[in-house]
Amino acid sequence: MLVNYFRRSTGAPNKKEVMGYKVTNASRTRKVGVACRTFEELKEKACCKLKITGKLEEISVFLLDGSEIDEEYFSTLKAQTTLIIQRPGEKIMTDADLLYETLKRVNIDYLMAGDEISKFLSENLKAKISILNSILNSDDSKTHFSSRIDHGDWFRGLDTTYTCKEAFMHRRCQDRIRGYLTKAVEQIKSSNIFTTDRRARKHLLRAIAFFRLQLKEDHYYGHYFDRSKISTSESNEIKNKTNNDNDNNGNASREEVDSGFQCYEHCPCKLRNFDYLSLFELESDQIDARRMQQTEEEDDDEIQSFYKVTPGKERKLITLCDHKGEFKCDGVWNKDKCTYDGKHKINPYRSKEELILFSTWNLDHRIERSRTLIPQLLQLSQEEQLSQEDVVEIYDNLFTIKNLRLVHIVCHDKGAHK
Repeated sequence: MLVNYFRRSTGAPNKKEVMGYKVTNASRTRKVGVACRTFEELKEKACCKLKITGKLEEISVFLLDGSEIDEEYFSTLKAQTTLIIQRPGEKIMTDADLLYETLKRVNIDYLMAGDEISKFLSENLKAKISILNSILNSDDSKTHFSSRIDHGDWFRGLDTTYTCKEAFMHRRCQDRIRGYLTKAVEQIKSSNIFTTDRRARKHLLRAIAFFRLQLKEDHYYGHYFDRSKISTSESNEIKNKTNNDNDNNGNASREEVDSGFQCYEHCPCKLRNFDYLSLFELESDQIDARRMQQTEEEDDDEIQSFYKVTPGKERKLITLCDHKGEFKCDGVWNKDKCTYDGKHKINPYRSKEELILFSTWNLDHRIERSRTLIPQLLQLSQEEQLSQEDVVEIYDNLFTIKNLRLVHIVCHDKGAHK
């Protein structure tokens, strides 16, 4: 690093050997080859060949996954790496964006998963679009199997701690909900309101503590993806009939979870006897709470208990799949149902391929988290008091199917929901 700094500061030339790279414009409509020694030389030659105008210091360079690179990282790249050149204000088209747009354009419901899935995110994506015509594994003979012993292929590559399909699916849904919590907390703490408004920060820390405690009580909604949690009570026969009627109308299945079910070892509910602040990976919250204790004479217990947490047994819990594990698309956010006549359905319990493909389905916020819900919470936090009702309403819209819709990638509208 010192040598590189000395070379940059003194203008001494970098004697790196010439290497070849592939470069494309932000819209991915042109691709050319460039041989260069340095990062600056790459940008200069790429702009010349792609006829991109502007100051070189304003030109950005990205990998195909959307990661921006700098001069230091450039020196680690292998020859023939494909790079995207971006002018200020341009939106780059990553491989994921290109795949998404292609899916919408050709209107194909399924794509081959398993070993083939990585090919879609590699070179020559357009040339491989024909693979999208392949269908998923239709062999239903092992769908009802649950254990690793009975359906070993399904567990290929998974952590050995998972001994049944349902436990893995339960954890995968929890991970999605945890992701929403993490993003919500990050957005809250990076806001100007949290940083500068002392009273608002107190309200927001109380709300964050409530979110985490209530999510723990609700098992982080892992049951949404867990077919084993469906109630077997007699009353459920009536609910199933109602769900069947709904399915005929194109709506996704919703089945009630047995309130007395046993959870898995990975679930936070198993940690009921531990101190709250030791449960979570984000130690910054503990620091924030203790700092506030020192400056505002408010301790951790008060932060945790300010809003009332509803016991899980008092909340209606449901699954998003039927007893076989089949999921159906809820449709684009501004529609009442999926418009693809029942074609958007998947059973990740059936095969490894469908399990992989299920990761492309989204739990989409109808009222958006980043554009609407968190700004709403930040605004409410500036008031004299942030009420229980307001916090619960935000919680339900962030983490429950009151506002979450399970959607096929084609029905996932990434634009602003207005």
